[in-house]
Amino acid sequence: MNARILGLIYVTLAVLFETLGQLACKHSAENARADDGILGLLRRLWREKSVALGILCFAVDAGFWTLALRRLEVSLAFPASSLGFVFVVVLSRLWLQEQVSSERWIGVSLILGGVVLVGLS
Repeated sequence: MNARILGLIYVTLAVLFETLGQLACKHSAENARADDGILGLLRRLWREKSVALGILCFAVDAGFWTLALRRLEVSLAFPASSLGFVFVVVLSRLWLQEQVSSERWIGVSLILGGVVLVGLS
């Protein structure tokens, strides 16, 4: 497998783990609502298992991102990281049951098309 393909696989994995980390943090925030101010919220967040999952996902993301940057030019890797927008919309719809408007789906399609064009260049 050539370095470019492997680099793009690493970018995709990094973005997937970043997305999972974002969704885990969102899940934690929803479960840890606190009426006693920021300190109460932070205490409740600390007890949420989803926070640990989010932190773990961000750490794995950093590892894959570093591997990707060893094989790709940053001018290719960074635009490819826009896949995060696509993954977040799809997974927030599936996991968090968020509503996604048709305009947002069009935007996601345009982002995906742009990532493909940058990847092919």
